[in-house]
Amino acid sequence: MVVLTYWDKWQIFWIFSNFYIHFGWECSLLYMFDYMEWKGGFSKFNAFCAAFKSYGKYDRRYCIKPATDYGSSIDKVVLAVEVPAGVIDGPLCALWLRGILCNTWYRYPTQLVVSALHAFGTLVFWGDELVPGYTSWFKGKGWKWTATDGPKSIHWWWAFLGTNAVWVIVPLLCCKDALKAMRPALEDALKSN
Repeated sequence: MVVLTYWDKWQIFWIFSNFYIHFGWECSLLYMFDYMEWKGGFSKFNAFCAAFKSYGKYDRRYCIKPATDYGSSIDKVVLAVEVPAGVIDGPLCALWLRGILCNTWYRYPTQLVVSALHAFGTLVFWGDELVPGYTSWFKGKGWKWTATDGPKSIHWWWAFLGTNAVWVIVPLLCCKDALKAMRPALEDALKSN
């Protein structure tokens, strides 16, 4: 039986948080992308739709009404980032968990890959809001926020930046841990060549 370290236990907690996000929130976008257009609305017991609408108060990309020309209540960039994250990162997290629990050779490579994907996806998610503002500012038209109220709002700091920063900070800590664990084997491989 594998003895789990303190850091292993935190990573397992992180992986289970990922299961909710990837298999719940993100994969539900495959069929709930038009939730604002449902006849009679969505049930108050539908936690995902309620979460989309609540988060959409601060990031309008999650609460588009009327629906877009492609029939969605959620912005295409959000769908393009989150759905693949659910489909790809979710199973990778399951593999990572198995790697920890069974002490497999692929634990750290999987940890590195899935963590890098998390951080990259969050940067793309932020970039979709920041880049239009930057390009507008660069052209002398002032900084324009397209889907949020920007830094003047506490909600931007809390909802847009703060809650999503977790998806950069924690993955980078996991990347650092994976690289540290793989370093001796990789250095030995270099020496034997």
